[in-house]
Amino acid sequence: MLQKHKLLTKFILALFAITFISCGDNSTQTASSDMKDKVFYSFNNENELIRPTDYRSWVFVGTPVTPNDLNGGKAPFPEMHNVYIDPVSYQHWKQTGEFRDKTIIVKELVSVGATSAVSGKGYFEGDFIGLEAELKDKKRFPNEPGNWTIYSFTNEETGILKAATKHLPAEKCVACHEVNAADDYIFTQYYPVLRAAKGIGANVNPENAAKRTASAHEGTKKVGIWDPTAPTPKVTIGIPLGEKELFAFLQSGKYKQLKNKEKGTHTSSGPHETVRTFMSDELANSLKAGNTEHPLGSYAVKEQYKEDGTPYGWSVMAKTGNKTDGGNGWFWYEVTDNKDISKKAALGNGVKGCVSCHAIGKDMVRAEFPFKS
Repeated sequence: MLQKHKLLTKFILALFAITFISCGDNSTQTASSDMKDKVFYSFNNENELIRPTDYRSWVFVGTPVTPNDLNGGKAPFPEMHNVYIDPVSYQHWKQTGEFRDKTIIVKELVSVGATSAVSGKGYFEGDFIGLEAELKDKKRFPNEPGNWTIYSFTNEETGILKAATKHLPAEKCVACHEVNAADDYIFTQYYPVLRAAKGIGANVNPENAAKRTASAHEGTKKVGIWDPTAPTPKVTIGIPLGEKELFAFLQSGKYKQLKNKEKGTHTSSGPHETVRTFMSDELANSLKAGNTEHPLGSYAVKEQYKEDGTPYGWSVMAKTGNKTDGGNGWFWYEVTDNKDISKKAALGNGVKGCVSCHAIGKDMVRAEFPFKS
């Protein structure tokens, strides 16, 4: 009899344990199901994005570096960017290789601090200087490119982040993302964490893999965003296309003789800070006529200025073919020091970094014409 009681007790305990485990599993599945729809951002009544918090506990995907001293003294997007993605969107990215609706990515801007340490020379993080965010929301922004919007909470005057802010105009940011970003307006090509995780599977952690592939790329030259993607044809137009000849032409100031020019400087609608534009007759006449393709020989020169009004460099665009051909029919040049030819940022035809921003213009021309200033 005692033996039967012992067996019955064991059976009941085992049944209870199975029931407990089953309930635990269901609870976990429910939590997981609820979690997949979690949104990590919110808006106020004025349709402003409220500044995200606790993002440093999200998934860290990398730190691109664009230091001022490699970008003419002031990088368009300074200087280090600590980038985080919300954890649910990261899981979705791992599982599907796509960014889910309601993805949010936060970029914390950090200045360059020291440039040397006991480990050697380099760029080391200094102080926090700003905060930006990019989110994908199909319902809230059905007409924005890819349903993405970009926000800046940075206040350079006070150094205090904004509590909420409206998204930046699409033409100011998203156009560049559309042309150059590897995946759905996001520059995943610069984030090995995202590249390694893309579509790998929700239950796979790529960081646990032993294989590292850096050595496989040694000696292989990649075409960068500021490299030419097409040859520059041998054509004669109103501006030289050879690097030495063009630099000398710009230093001489001969372009100032063009009759189509802005009277003064103004803030650029792109990444060039403060500029003044000079335009050839071919380009000005084509813009007046409303042409969709500007003729061979059209060109423009932009003088670039620092915040204190000091000129420091130039950017040039020139039509070298009868067809735009996705930007390959345009020659691009930028130098960030008007006394040092080695400070070249771009030179040649089809430079993606230039084409991406200019693609929203009238056959690559973004300058407003007739000139207002």
